[in-house]
Amino acid sequence: MYRGYNRNPEGGFEMSVELKQLAISAAEWEIMRVVWAEGAVTSRQVIDTMLGLSDWKEGTIKSMLNRLTKKGVLTQDTTVTPFLYSSSISLEDATLARTDEIMVNTCNLDRADIVQHLLDSNTFSQAQILGLLETLQDKLKTAPEKIKCDCAPGQCQCHSQGHGQYA
Repeated sequence: MYRGYNRNPEGGFEMSVELKQLAISAAEWEIMRVVWAEGAVTSRQVIDTMLGLSDWKEGTIKSMLNRLTKKGVLTQDTTVTPFLYSSSISLEDATLARTDEIMVNTCNLDRADIVQHLLDSNTFSQAQILGLLETLQDKLKTAPEKIKCDCAPGQCQCHSQGHGQYA
């Protein structure tokens, strides 16, 4: 299971082993989408799907499958012929890891702007919106009146401009 970022002794953050393994490119993410959609797939299934979706060459797709396997993001079942590839991380965990990576690399004071952007730029069902409202109402009960920037000096404008270290 994905564990995200951990605080190191110096007060900063470091990626967990699982998230380091997930350091995949946008192109590799497209390969993973095929695997997540199908569960267990042969390289031929991935190649055929990606040839229909992209202008990539077969060799490029095979290289990405090999890289993802070496990174531990894909597993290869060699007990069957043809070999089957499956994901070692769920789509949900991978998506949460990518989102957490953005948030942990953003000043505390700017994170609400990112959430606001996601809300403004996406379409949600009424049921999803009700779920979001419920989550926000629950968080409001225990939210501090203000939050403090926790960036190291020099990592955000709060420190360099000498203002706005609280929101």
